[in-house]
Amino acid sequence: MKQKNNRAFFHLRKVLFLICTIFLLTSCAYYSFKGSLPSYIKTIAIPLFDNQTPDPGVPETLNQLLTTEFIKDNTLKVVDESKADLILSGTIMPIRLQPAVVREGEEVAEDKLVVSVKVKCEDVKTSKTLFEKTFQQYSPLDASAGLEEREQAINDALQLIAEDILNATLGAW
Repeated sequence: MKQKNNRAFFHLRKVLFLICTIFLLTSCAYYSFKGSLPSYIKTIAIPLFDNQTPDPGVPETLNQLLTTEFIKDNTLKVVDESKADLILSGTIMPIRLQPAVVREGEEVAEDKLVVSVKVKCEDVKTSKTLFEKTFQQYSPLDASAGLEEREQAINDALQLIAEDILNATLGAW
């Protein structure tokens, strides 16, 4: 009789362990910032950022990357400013080149192309600024690179910045 009780207890512990494991795995499997957003925040507008770079098309590229990131995330709908609950605005700062790899004789072999963007996220309903922050990323660029490689390096850095801005916007609550 005692052996039967021990065996039943052993099986019960295994079942409880299995249930707890399944519960923990499924409860952590999907995480979203949707639960942290106020219920009235459903839309966002992303007007073109001001451009302090001599590079043409940078604001348009950043705008497209941000729009794509927010659409992929699907937490907030991207709309015109007149219909938006949040507005992202900002300025793309002058792009800098910093030596990253120096060869013998102090010859620069590779640069870091540094892109900085000042961003303001404002709650339209409350007229409250959720955050005002400068995002900065870099991309490696061969010292002898041409215009196409420079544009690609800028786009790479802007993609990282767009992802950072999305995360900051959704995590500002």
